[in-house]
Amino acid sequence: MPEQRTLLVCSCDDTMPLDGGALARGCAGMKISSGRQLCRAELDRFRRLAAAGTPLTVGCTQEAPLFREVAGDRTSALTFVNLRESAGWSTEATQAGPKMAALAAAAAMPMPEISFVQLESSGVILVYGRDEQALAAANLLKEHLDVTVLLTRPDDLPPPRVNDFPLVKGTIRTIKGQLGGFEIVVDDYAAALPSSRGAISF
Repeated sequence: MPEQRTLLVCSCDDTMPLDGGALARGCAGMKISSGRQLCRAELDRFRRLAAAGTPLTVGCTQEAPLFREVAGDRTSALTFVNLRESAGWSTEATQAGPKMAALAAAAAMPMPEISFVQLESSGVILVYGRDEQALAAANLLKEHLDVTVLLTRPDDLPPPRVNDFPLVKGTIRTIKGQLGGFEIVVDDYAAALPSSRGAISF
């Protein structure tokens, strides 16, 4: 069974009230230890708990660098929560005990693993549009990326003077994936004819 967590709360030199009863009710299963100057005059209290490897939640984020330095590698279960700016220094500080308890309890909860998706660009881009703006965007990108332009329902666009990139028409029916790994299904697909004269033909 994991060791009981201790919540260290501080009145920050008596600049904010601490509602011990609300903290005890809202942080069931945690030991509550309160003080006036945990980061200065009472730092030894933190040092002893950290040296024992006690899981700790400290109700102060301003002095987190100091507490981490003091703890070193002696406790891996060290979390911080901002009780002062989030509740204790508010205009309703005398009624903020339950809010402090909720913040402290949430800070002690283990966070789920963050999932990652690896994004890898091969320097390929598809510009999708229906007018001159799509061609203008492609012209801006062509020196940096491998560009293809897909026009949906194009309307009498003049053909480009130079074919710097593939120009096709079609309407995207489905698209799935993520940056660097899209799969696209296109309806009514056709390539532009090099013989296009007044307007692009496909």
